[in-house]
Formats: sequence, C-alpha cells, structure tokens
Amino acid sequence: MSTIDRDHIDPDRLAELEEERRFLLRSLADLEREHDAGDIDDVDYRELRDGYTVRAAATLRAIEEGKATLPPRPPADWRRRAVLGVTVVALIGVVWWGLAAWSAQRLPGQTPTGLDPRDADTVLVAQARAVMFQQPDVAADLYGQVIENDPTNVEALTYRGWTLALSTRSITDSDEITETLKDAVDSLGQAVATDPTYPDAHCFLGIIQMRFLQSPDGAVPYLERCLGADPPADVRVLVEPLLDEARAAAS
Repeated sequence: MSTIDRDHIDPDRLAELEEERRFLLRSLADLEREHDAGDIDDVDYRELRDGYTVRAAATLRAIEEGKATLPPRPPADWRRRAVLGVTVVALIGVVWWGLAAWSAQRLPGQTPTGLDPRDADTVLVAQARAVMFQQPDVAADLYGQVIENDPTNVEALTYRGWTLALSTRSITDSDEITETLKDAVDSLGQAVATDPTYPDAHCFLGIIQMRFLQSPDGAVPYLERCLGADPPADVRVLVEPLLDEARAAAS
C-alpha cells in the first residue's frame, strides 16, 4: 500500500489556534464592554483593539492555511454555497445602500438648504458616494482626503472604514488583507469615538466583526447599537437576522 506524501499537519496545533482565535475574539468583546463602561481610556482602547484585531486576523489565516493541508473533504454543494454567497453579498449590499441613503439625509452640520456645492469636502464626498459601490478602494481614498481636511468628519471616517473593508474582496495577499482590515476597523473606531450616536459606524463594525473577522461575540454589541438607532426598515429587516445569528453563535 502506497503512502500519500503531504505536508504534515498537527491537529493539536490547529486546536490551539482555534482556542487562540476564541480567546482573541472574546477579548475584543470584553474590551468593547470595558470601554463602554468607562473602565479604559480611548488611547489604550484603540491600541488594544488594533492589536487584538491584527492577531485575530493572523490566527484566522494560520487556521485556514493549516486546514488546507488536511485530507480533501467530500465534494462541496456548490449550489448551496452559491446561494449562501449571493445572500451574504446581498445583505452587505442592501445594508450598505440603505445606510448610505440614510446618511445622505442627515449629514452632520447640514443646513435645510444643503451644503454649499463649492465646498471641497462636499465635492469629495459626492464623488466617493458615486463610486463606492463599484470601486470601494477609490471611495476610501476620497474619504481619506476629506479626513485630511477635517479629521472629525464622522461620515468620512465611517465610510472610509467600510469601503476599506469591502475593498479586501479584491485583494489576494493575506498580509495586505490583514493591514487593510486593521485600517478599516481603526477608521470606524475613530468614527465611534468622534460621535458615539452616529449609527452607521456601529452597523458596519457589526457586519465586519461577523462576516470578515468571524467574531459573533464582537458583532453583538455593535449590531444592537445599530438597531437601537432605529435605522430604515430595509436595513432593520436584514440586520435583525444577522444579530440573531451572532447571538446564537456567541460563546
């Protein structure tokens, strides 16, 4: 009987990585609670959150690489996967569209007659909105220019973070994905720190924790705050099942 020659995989090491992933995701959730309770200041919160996020992403990558060396599984049900993939993309797309429209109706500081079209930041935001569905990386750069002019622009901070996260779908390098997600979470975290009442940032952080970082524990508080802000019906009807899923999967 011949022996199949494959890279050796240590199941115990995979188990350790899985436990480390759970620990890091629990730590992120605990950190959120401590920050909300005022037990940790903003500077320490951001440093710890960024560190945990990077470590969690690296651990997830190591788990996936380890699983790749395991014996092949039975043929996948591609029809089911395709339906699931379309559902996830549809959820992200509709929530994104609904929040973008919601945000457009309540820009911080907007007057009843609207912002001056000659305002450079207004032009940049308009350009970013025009391309963010098709070219999230371009939109992220445009929002970044707004932030350079106004570091407290909560819409730019929020949507830069979200478009950065979505831009990872076209990135193949795992290290670049990790760094981009870190940057995305940091930008959204700055938005929350700038205006904790701005709901879009909480909605997007919840989706990123659940769909990008696979952290239901981390997703729950953000999704709860998202729904607590009374978003539009088309956003609520999609976020509520996501929150139910996160609660059911939370440890």
